[in-house]
Parts: sequence; structure tokens; C-alpha cells
Amino acid sequence: MTFSSTERRLDALAPLLKRQLERLYGTDRLAQLWPRMETILRDRAAERPAAMVALDEAQLSDPDWFVAPDMLGYSTYVDRFAGTVGGLTDKVDHLESLGVRYLHLLALLKAREGDSDGGFAVADYLAIEPRLGTMADVERLAARLREGRISLCVDLALNHTADDHAWAKAALAGDPHYRAFYHVLSVDEAQAYENDLPQVFPTTAPGNFTHVPAMGGQVWTTFYPFQWDLNWSNPEVMLAIVDTMLRLANHGFEAFRLDSIAFLWKQIGTDCRNRPEAHFIVRALRAALDIVAPATLLKAEAIVPTALVPPYFGADEGADWDGGFEPECHLVYNNSLMVAGWVALAEQSATLPHAIVEASGGLPRGANWLSYARCHDDIGWGAVIGDLAGIDPDPVARLKVAARFLEGGDGSWARGAPFQSDGSVLHGSNGTMASLAGLEAAADDDAREMAFRRIALLNALSIASGGLATTYMGDEAGLLNDASYLDDPERAHEGRWLHRPEMDWTALDGTVARRISGDLEALRTARISSGGAGSPTVIATGHAALLGIGCGSDRVFLNFSDTPVSIDGLEGWQDRLSEQPCGATLTVEPWGVIWAGPAT
Repeated sequence: MTFSSTERRLDALAPLLKRQLERLYGTDRLAQLWPRMETILRDRAAERPAAMVALDEAQLSDPDWFVAPDMLGYSTYVDRFAGTVGGLTDKVDHLESLGVRYLHLLALLKAREGDSDGGFAVADYLAIEPRLGTMADVERLAARLREGRISLCVDLALNHTADDHAWAKAALAGDPHYRAFYHVLSVDEAQAYENDLPQVFPTTAPGNFTHVPAMGGQVWTTFYPFQWDLNWSNPEVMLAIVDTMLRLANHGFEAFRLDSIAFLWKQIGTDCRNRPEAHFIVRALRAALDIVAPATLLKAEAIVPTALVPPYFGADEGADWDGGFEPECHLVYNNSLMVAGWVALAEQSATLPHAIVEASGGLPRGANWLSYARCHDDIGWGAVIGDLAGIDPDPVARLKVAARFLEGGDGSWARGAPFQSDGSVLHGSNGTMASLAGLEAAADDDAREMAFRRIALLNALSIASGGLATTYMGDEAGLLNDASYLDDPERAHEGRWLHRPEMDWTALDGTVARRISGDLEALRTARISSGGAGSPTVIATGHAALLGIGCGSDRVFLNFSDTPVSIDGLEGWQDRLSEQPCGATLTVEPWGVIWAGPAT
């Protein structure tokens, strides 16, 4: 990317960026804002390192590079995985052995002192958490990852900063410029909003506002009291975040996970989630990146009902560019699919994942799902209430049954734990993939075999559905729940640490890890052979527990029950996993997967 190529992209994309800014801030403020935005874009482009310039050019020549059969990912905390960024650099060979093309490092940026919501209360966007390393360490890691064709992703918390961020400190000191970066309301004003607002952490952090005497009012704190919501109606916040994002891209980050973006815009009389302005904000960020750092991906962490997810890819607004389509995020978490997989295991029915896979098709070009079986977060049941409402007249009751099963009730093999839930409120469930799938409770070889199959089944759902399928740290080794967090005063209140164990490197040589990693490799190889990526399709099976997915040239069948299921019509096909011909009638074993490809 040369300076002139930046100018060409600026000329081409300025109308799109200006349109978002005008929608957000009005015509008069746009006239004042635009010259400053142009300066930021040009300055950061001039600083772009040669290696990133070369990457920009390569990715621009293949704009759908991340929608590919071999695009599999990995997500981890640096300290839990390898201690430090330098230590992680020494472990890149493990990621390469798994076929990883995308690495998401959780909670990497400098967090507040003390409780930091697991690192998501950011005190400095442009510094690395000191105990993990330095930005120079990250640049070395990014260079090593690029050698292995692995893109590095970092969290970018857009909804809030920590209360000890420099902006918040300046606001506390009385600086009116930075006070306006946050929402500070009177008690009556806060209550007027509160009447319509759900609660994110009703047990550990009830309410959405925190009285801060030094600020002279109620500070908006959607998550924890130490996470102050940014005031995106202030264009100074937009300028500051664009500048921050582009600086991070120049340090070697190739993707940003946009944390909690559904919450960005506040409008009284609404639940302040998924507002149109939140989409305009993200489209503005996308346009800025496409001008300066076009190799960089945006990933939406929009843990919202399925029907509200597609707009985070972008929307057709009838404009004059690209057929009227305004792009937003390249990737969006398919959280509903993850939840549906666990519901399917609990109730031995493929009904919900069938509905979610069916709803996951029709992606715009240059977009893909990020799919996963487990992650650092809880299994949030609310995401699929709307989907289940079309299947069951009492979706919450149905989900409570699934949650109780995964939390070890009703004679279950699962060993999860409730999160922010009680008898009256259903919120989420915690646990590692292996513990939830039955490996922790397995007392004999037969039970362990069933647990291995359930793990492979959920990985197959993630991989066969065509998204950038991402493995959470330790799941490839079958790590179990880690209750040691209860002995740590700074973590004991946060139940999600149950499924955030330290990586056990010795476990990789054991039979459990070899089995799970071997199954993962077989699924990865099968998808590459199928040529499948992007939008999935559903195949009717005639069996309530059997899900059929079309992946590229192949047909994948997943049995979400503990009894065998037979299917017909696969003559001339071969199971890519067992390398055996399918035959006229094929039996899918309990919790089994058949990945059928045309026989060669």
C-alpha cells in the first residue's frame, strides 16, 4: 500500500464514511469533524509498516481470503496458555499443528488494577498488560504468526473503558472534554433509562448505573461499576477510537473482536441494544480500516437473538456504492449455533440446531460466521429464546430443562454450573467442553467413548456449518473444569473462571488429547476436501435427532442421541472420517458423525 493507493481508497470510501458520521452527528458537526478524521487517516497510513502494507496488498487481491475451507481458529488467554506473549511465541508450532489460521488473544490489552472483568475493563488500549509483555513482544509474535499464515486478533472494548483509563481519570479530575466521553446523569434521568434496561449481571452487578460522587452524578455502567460506558453521541469518542484502532492495526493486529457492540448507542425508552446508530458506528470503523488497513478484519461480538445478528454483517441502504450495500463486520459470532448444540445434546433432538443452521444461510459476499463449540464465556441461554419460541410455546421452560441437565441434574453425565441464574432467572451455564460433554463424570471406557463422541459431534457442528470454526484453549486436550478459582479472592466471585483453566502441556501427550485432537484433524481435513466454507445448507433427514448439513460438495450427518439412526440414499458416497463406503443404508452411531463425500 502506497500513499497514493491510500488516497485512492480515501476518495472511493470517503462518501461511505461521511454518510455514517452524518447520520450519527448531523451535517454541521460533520463539516467540523471531517478534516480531523482525514488527518488521522493519512497520519496512520503514513506510519503503516512495510510488512503490513504488503499484507494489505495480498489480502486485497483475495478479498474473501477468510471465507475458506482451511480457515480454522483458536482462542486463548495468554497467561493461561503460555504465561507471557514471549512464551506464546514459542508455542506457535502447536497452533500450526492444529491447522490454525486465526488466533484470538483474550484480554491482552492493559486492564485496570484489581478486578477487571477478566481483562475486559481496559485501562489503556495502546499498551499490553504488563505481566504479559510489551507491544514489542506482540509485534514479534505477529511477525512469527504471519510466517505461519496465522492472523492475530485482539479484543477492542468499544462500549466502555475501565474507570482508571486516562480518559476516565481526566474526567474525574474535572476535565470537561473527557467528562463528555462518558454518560453522567442525574438520579431521575438514570431511572428514566433504567425502566427499560435489562441487566447483564443481575446477581453480581445489578442495575446499569453507578453513583460516582467525584463525577457529580450517575455514571452509566452496563456491565460492572468499574466499566464506564462511552458516550458515542460525542464525535470526540469516534475520533479517539478510530485513531486507537488504526494504531493497533499498525502494530500487527489483523482482526479486532468488537466487544459488546450491541450496547453502543443509548436512546431513552428503548433497551439501548441493537440500535441503528450502533450499526452506523461500526460501519464507520469498517470504512476507516478499509482506507488505511484493508487487511484487517472486524468481528462482531453481538450476543443477541438470532434474528438481530445478520445486520452486523451490513445492510443494503440503497446508496450509490457497491449496489447499495454498506459493509459492517467481516465476521460475526454464531453464538446461537453454539447454544443450540448444547441444547441438542441435553434434549437429544436436532430441532434447534436445524433451525439455527437454516437461519445461518444467505450471507453477503465477503462475510462469514465465526463458529465455535465453547469459549471463555458462559452458554447464554437467552440468545435462542426467540428461535425456540417458534418451536415450543414455553421456550424458557424448555431451556431451563436443558440448563439443569448440563449442570448435572436429572442423572446427567454433564458437569456444568449455573451462571447468574437462580430459581426465577435463567441466564447462563459454565463449564469446559470436556466436562459438559461427560468426560469428567465418565467412570469407565464406554462412558469415556460416549464423551469423546459428543465432543467430536459439537466440533463437527461448528466445522461443517461453514464458519471460521474456532477451538477454545484446552478443548483440544480435553481439559476439565478448574474450581481453583474459588480460592482466589480476585476471581472467586466470577464463575466463568471455571472454564478458564491453565493449559496443561503434559496432557497433549495423553490418550485423551490424542483422541480429541485426532478427531479435530479428521474433521478439518474433511472440510478442506469438501471445499465448504461460508453459508451452510440444511439437509432433511426424517429423524428428529439427526441433523444434516450441506458443506461444499459433501453431506454431513450428526446424531444428537444415544441411539443409532439409519439413513438411506448414500450409495456412491464415502465417509471421509472412517474412509469407508457409505452403502445404500448407513447407520450413524450414538452421538456419531458421518461426513459423506463423493466416492473417488
